[in-house]
Amino acid sequence: MTLAGCTSVPGSSTPGVTPSPSKPASPGHSASPRASSHPARAGSGAGCDASLWRHIYHPYRLHVVSRCKTVSGTVKDLTYEPDGDVHVNVAVSPSLVNQANDAYEDGDLVTEVICYGTVTQADAVAACRGYRNTVTLPAPGDTVRITGSYVLDADHGWMEIHPVSRIAVTGHAAPTAPSTAPSSPAPVRTTAAAGCYPKTPSGGCYEPGEFCSKAEHGETGIAGDGKTIVCRDIGYTIWHWEAT
Repeated sequence: MTLAGCTSVPGSSTPGVTPSPSKPASPGHSASPRASSHPARAGSGAGCDASLWRHIYHPYRLHVVSRCKTVSGTVKDLTYEPDGDVHVNVAVSPSLVNQANDAYEDGDLVTEVICYGTVTQADAVAACRGYRNTVTLPAPGDTVRITGSYVLDADHGWMEIHPVSRIAVTGHAAPTAPSTAPSSPAPVRTTAAAGCYPKTPSGGCYEPGEFCSKAEHGETGIAGDGKTIVCRDIGYTIWHWEAT
């Protein structure tokens, strides 16, 4: 897999920052690459559409490492999010990810095609109003080149291409023969317990180990199983709901 950088944030030539002595980095990865807390400015980074930043809700959570970068890899999966974004997770060079990608995204780089799907998350509605992304999505197994801003998502602690400006599919996965085995029924998704709080953007219950947003830092709630949970920093600016 190969990658090509377009423009780096001034002063970010060092590929990583040194983790805190009390929280050593896991083998194989340094902590997150040095980031700027400012979003990309209009006109910066050839090949990237800087106007997309107008359609990102809470842009302060994205710390820019490179205003425009092209990465290559293999698509692992796609997830439609309540904020209208589609997460296209891509297996890339290990130098592009950090401990949080390893721990929570199977080592994949998260790339986000913004304002693509239906927006049901209240605080994301205004950002996508009047704009609909027309990027053509790849399929799992495709090899791709993805161009966009390379950032640290400070809410989750992992590295992303966000927003994605363009996707070029360079190859497709070989088709597989259909299975003759009977398919298993889809798992039943339980509804949120009436007493849980706070609710997820889709109205469900949080469970211990799940991410909590910046607005929920330090908050106490009730999980779907009725147990008390607290939004805590578990290290490297990663906040999770933890059982008390």
